[in-house]
Amino acid sequence: MTPMFEQISQNISLRDRIVQDILAKIESGDLLAGDKLPTERDLSVQLNVSRTTVRDALRTLAGLGVISIQHGRGIFVQGTQGTALGNALWAPFVVRSDTVAALFEVRKALESAAAEWAAVRASDEELAVLTRLTAEATRVVLDNDLDFDAAADADQAFHTALVAASHNPIAGRMMLNLLDLLDTVRKQSLAIPGRAQQSLHDHKEITEAIQSRNPERARQAVLHHLSGVEEAILQNLE
Repeated sequence: MTPMFEQISQNISLRDRIVQDILAKIESGDLLAGDKLPTERDLSVQLNVSRTTVRDALRTLAGLGVISIQHGRGIFVQGTQGTALGNALWAPFVVRSDTVAALFEVRKALESAAAEWAAVRASDEELAVLTRLTAEATRVVLDNDLDFDAAADADQAFHTALVAASHNPIAGRMMLNLLDLLDTVRKQSLAIPGRAQQSLHDHKEITEAIQSRNPERARQAVLHHLSGVEEAILQNLE
């Protein structure tokens, strides 16, 4: 049987290239809603990439609502109609300055509102989670041999917990989509000297604002943090 996908030979933004390839096949009609994709293992062989890379690409597509990963059954195409981003954003999936700016515009609005809600609605247990995650991130960031993947995971865990504490499930789903789209550049920004330490400081400020039950302070702390992260990412892209 002729493989559906061609091998990827360039080791540049492999996850994004896989996402673009699958999106292009859906948009062209080569893949239709309801079609079953090859298994993760078969895709890795056809594309000549690691299973981890394939898994990351599939998770991104699932987060966007383009595919459905059904454990025990397979991976199925859902199409692009009514998905989280809409057709206008399929083409520029490779990260560019204008795309990053647009994503952060949405993220600032979403997460600053979530911080305000969290300051009012968060339970004591959720406040404790934010404190614990900040403490765990401190150990990672202050390690002499900083693991940037671990730092990125700690960063995502904090922001996911923050939005979860807002008690708005729609905001939570949107936040996961945004973090998926920004995954590569977020990791790159944390490798900039001093950026991981600054983010950790900002996370502590956000946590303290939410724990003090001060919505306006929480909103401003998030905006200050995200503006700094956006600036670092855009400078790194340039």
